[in-house]
Amino acid sequence: MSLVVIGASANIARVARTLGEPLIFVQQPGARVRQFVRDDVDELFPLDFREESGLAPFAEQILRPRAPKAVVSVTEQGLEPAAILSALLGTPGTPLDVVRAMRDKLTMRRVLAERAGHLNVDFADPSDEAAVARLFTDHERVIVKPVRGTASENVRTLRSSDELRSCPDLDRCLLEEFVDGPEFSVESFSAGGEHSVVAIAEKGTEGNFVEVSHVVPPVDLKPRQVDLIDRAVRDLLDALGLRDGPAHTELKLVGDTVRIIETHNRPGGDGIADLVAITAGFDWRRVCLGWPLGVRPEPGVPQAAAAAITFFTAAPGKVVHVQEPRQTFPGAAVQDWAIDVAVGDSVDDLRSSRDRVGWATLAGESPEACRDATQALRGEPVVRTEEGEVR
Repeated sequence: MSLVVIGASANIARVARTLGEPLIFVQQPGARVRQFVRDDVDELFPLDFREESGLAPFAEQILRPRAPKAVVSVTEQGLEPAAILSALLGTPGTPLDVVRAMRDKLTMRRVLAERAGHLNVDFADPSDEAAVARLFTDHERVIVKPVRGTASENVRTLRSSDELRSCPDLDRCLLEEFVDGPEFSVESFSAGGEHSVVAIAEKGTEGNFVEVSHVVPPVDLKPRQVDLIDRAVRDLLDALGLRDGPAHTELKLVGDTVRIIETHNRPGGDGIADLVAITAGFDWRRVCLGWPLGVRPEPGVPQAAAAAITFFTAAPGKVVHVQEPRQTFPGAAVQDWAIDVAVGDSVDDLRSSRDRVGWATLAGESPEACRDATQALRGEPVVRTEEGEVR
């Protein structure tokens, strides 16, 4: 008996090894996880799991003889393959229709319109000319986003329908009203249809909605607002049919209401799992991998009262200086620091999360201390560039 893990990173492979089960890694051809596969314990199979036609033969010829306990993934591209393989093998997992309703933003909007309209925003399918015209008439700003996009890539704000002409692949996009208000990320866990909030992160964004910081717990949320968010997440997951496993939900507070931005049946990225570990005392990634085996989010001993991650950005150009790590701030300390560029590298415009140039994780005595530290770092020239040719 073993656990099948679809599309693991090196970090996820390390976490999976703590579950105490033999592992079967299913990786895109050429993906590097081999060094984390234990000899005579684990197996690794290269498979383009994005091609649905190859999943059934793989399940029957490779996986079924090995009788795995479950198939899981915590990467966006692996969620649907994991659901398909779970159904083929009869192992615990999230049903495919639920995964697709959570991954496809237009499908999610339509489900919410039918079942939880109080959480929805006004939206339109780009192919519906009447709905598009109404959307631009009723709202000063409209967001266009890929229905299956991630990392804030190709998200734009439009002010008139004339601007649609410059949007590529519009048939794969969703249009929705721009909602103003503070934005939060919510990690939750469901068991038998009962949903519990694991953590709420206050989000900072820049440019085209690129995320540049997360603070756990949020600084300014009042108990009543926490209750609003808790109830909204429960209503959302009920509407979409998620009964078991993790979810990552992004939402905005608009006065006394909550508006859902998007949701996924996986943990949040951007180091949010590390913030959960610091403030709640358990490994959120391990829970998200091991939930079909009975692993649950059981709070341990927190390392600190609050935590944050801030992402470094730089003006487009050639990197001429990289700052040494700064370790301490009033009431907060750096736990981890990484820079993804070096002197001589080129930095592009900030169009998506992939254009960020590094990050720092902090732990602190209060959310205010962590927020102040992230703001201080955001104000420092951690990576300096000079104008020049950008690749």
